[in-house]
Amino acid sequence: MDSGRPHEALPILEQATRSRPDDAEAWNQLGRALNNLRRHPEARQAFETAAGLAPDSADILTNLGHVCRATGDLSEAARVLREATRLAPDHRRALSCLASVLVTSGETEEGLSLMRAAARAAVDDPWPSVQLGDALQGLGNLEEAESAYRHALKVSPDLSAAQAGLGAALDALGRYEEAESWLRRALESSPGDTAAIGSLCHVLELAGRPREVLSLIDAGPWDSAPPWVVATAARQHLRLGQPDLAEQWLTRSDPDAMDRRSRAAVLNVKAALLDSRGDYPGAFEAFTAANQTLPSGFDESGYPASVNRLMRFFSRDQMRVLPDSGCDSDRPVFIVGMPRSGTSLVEQILGSHSQVLACGERRDFYRLPRRLSQGMPGAHWPECLAETSREQLAAAADAYIETAGPVGDRRITDKLPANFLNLGLVQLIFPRARVIYCRRDPMDTGLSCYQQDFQSPGMDFARRLDHIGLYQQGCSRLMEHWKSALELPIYTVDYEALVSSPESQVRQLVEFMGLDWEDACLQFHRNERIVRTASSGQVRQPIYSSSVGRWRRYENFLQPLRFALEARWPD
Repeated sequence: MDSGRPHEALPILEQATRSRPDDAEAWNQLGRALNNLRRHPEARQAFETAAGLAPDSADILTNLGHVCRATGDLSEAARVLREATRLAPDHRRALSCLASVLVTSGETEEGLSLMRAAARAAVDDPWPSVQLGDALQGLGNLEEAESAYRHALKVSPDLSAAQAGLGAALDALGRYEEAESWLRRALESSPGDTAAIGSLCHVLELAGRPREVLSLIDAGPWDSAPPWVVATAARQHLRLGQPDLAEQWLTRSDPDAMDRRSRAAVLNVKAALLDSRGDYPGAFEAFTAANQTLPSGFDESGYPASVNRLMRFFSRDQMRVLPDSGCDSDRPVFIVGMPRSGTSLVEQILGSHSQVLACGERRDFYRLPRRLSQGMPGAHWPECLAETSREQLAAAADAYIETAGPVGDRRITDKLPANFLNLGLVQLIFPRARVIYCRRDPMDTGLSCYQQDFQSPGMDFARRLDHIGLYQQGCSRLMEHWKSALELPIYTVDYEALVSSPESQVRQLVEFMGLDWEDACLQFHRNERIVRTASSGQVRQPIYSSSVGRWRRYENFLQPLRFALEARWPD
């Protein structure tokens, strides 16, 4: 067992338990062997037998809790591990395993508290810090996750799990060069680390380096490629104009045998392949299957109610009496609109200017309503702004600018499309900000949303055509309201005009930014900055018009979208 050969240990331990059926440690070691061989149900039976023979053994109970977690029985895992920690309050592995179970089952605060305590106590052991980093990263607390991984690396500089975790966290934070460096170090330490390979593939795909992604995948340690590898490889071949090779990868997998997230990804790539071949009925069927694979949390009654609530509260008269931050910075620029309406293209154009720092899709303003409403936006947002202090808003302004990093005198762009919901708050925090509203033919926008494999819960509306139409209605109504209620300068970019007359449109855009003209803005496709959106491939090409009117290829399937766009708005 200690030399990593559980398949050889197994028959010996089976013989031991037959000859000594009352020996708890023999059953415990048998459970270890079965667990290491991924035979979890049999391992659980062995550990349960051992625990029955030695109910006061914290080690055995910890092993049982671990395998209960592996089989998905989180409630029993928590019960067993609590008993283990009662018997041995300082049992580090039991505490770590219990913390992981609590976080996974939704008892986040207690779980993280245990993990933090274990990491602090483990002066010479990096693993509690790695576990803490993994949990924090899964919860989206990326800055603290980064700190946890770096603490682990101080204890053990060559620990591949910490290197890979840090690389993944930096990837999520948008610090791609650092991420790539740490992920490559992880693969030097552990060449077969599939988590590091997956994260590095993601960074390279965002950077527009499909051949390097395929090289990584070809050198991977899989006998049978997992679904994410199939989807990623097929996607790279499509980007390289190699549909036959993409199809070869897709035939290696059975979507019906996958988890829902993987099935959606593979079906989406299959749909893109069929679209590239002009099989639009087949492509639409596959896109629909991909969207129906995942449940949607979009609230079709709550969304219009929220839009109406914002329009009622943020009137021109109300804006005059609400507190503001007092910040006089004119550097923030918010690029808003529907997803797939040209927001990434506009930011890529502006990010090619020497006086613009393109920050991508920042979540700062998206999180503020929850924070300012003390965690209850449904009950108190946006009405709580009447009670919000100027100091709170000023602190939010300072944090926003500081988080962007070294800015100097440059404009900073924030292209989270859904910030169209937050422009009233934007004016209170940055009264001198600029807003660029990206607008596109709603049929083209709707189809493009439907064809994307969005993974954020905030994009759940994109899984149904009628929901997409409703969401677009809310966006356009709210933008018209902001134009009349706010003092912010709002510049509208029509996608169709941009692709038909790029130079004149880009010159107007640069002028709106208050900047001098630079030719680099027309050479945006040469900008090597990483774009973390579904448009990461398109912004590396010169402007093209083939996406205009694309919806007509699917016209026979898009009636639910058209009906929703033309339906009466729910007042």
